[in-house]
Order: sequence, then structure tokens, then C-alpha cells
Amino acid sequence: MKWKYCLLSMSVLFFLSCVKEEGEGGLAKIRGKVFAYNLSSDGSIADSAYVGEQKMYISYGDHSFVDDEVRTSFDGSYQFNNLNKGNYTIFTYSYCDKCPLNQKAIKMNVLISEKKQTLELSDFKIFLD
Repeated sequence: MKWKYCLLSMSVLFFLSCVKEEGEGGLAKIRGKVFAYNLSSDGSIADSAYVGEQKMYISYGDHSFVDDEVRTSFDGSYQFNNLNKGNYTIFTYSYCDKCPLNQKAIKMNVLISEKKQTLELSDFKIFLD
């Protein structure tokens, strides 16, 4: 009789260990681009283009901290690879004259709903000082 309970307990533990949460280890991707506006000294837009070397961040699930970061390529593109199904927050920082430390977070909350999904996000639009 005890072996039945032991077998049942092991089966439950095995099943629970197979459930994957948001984060790395999957086959999904999130990608997009960052478009930046360069401001002149009077606050008007002096120039604009897709920007390279911009830090992009990802948080898994309901995390309130950064789980990973990448930098945009020369053409403004970025990609987060090997993700599981679930909820993610993608964000970067934009210049903001009236914000603390002159920056504000620009965020997108997204859902990966398929195992091998490639999620293409709309452009992040930021300001540079």
C-alpha cells in the first residue's frame, strides 16, 4: 500500500517539474527595432533614425527586475531568443527632460502563446539627449 502512495507522489512531482514558466529554455523569440529622435538644444527634433547600441531589457512573468539585456544592432534591431510561452515585459529608456535622472522607461507587455512563436514588436520610439 505504501508503494502506491510513493508512486503517486513521484508522478505528481514529475508532472510539476515538467511545467515551464516564462524565461529561457524554449524555442520562441521576441524581436523588434528602436527608432530614436535626437533633440537639439532648444528641444526640437534635430535628427531621427534607427539607433544601434541601445540597451533593451526583458523581464519574465511578473518579475520587477531585469532578467536579461541585449543591445540593438547598427540597424536598430534586437532579439531575445530561447523563450518559453508566457508573459514578458520588454523595455528600454528614453530621454525625458522633466523626469527623474532625465530618463523614463518605455515598456511593452507581450504574450508568447505558442512554443515556436516569433513575436515581432512594433518599433520602440525614444528620444536621445
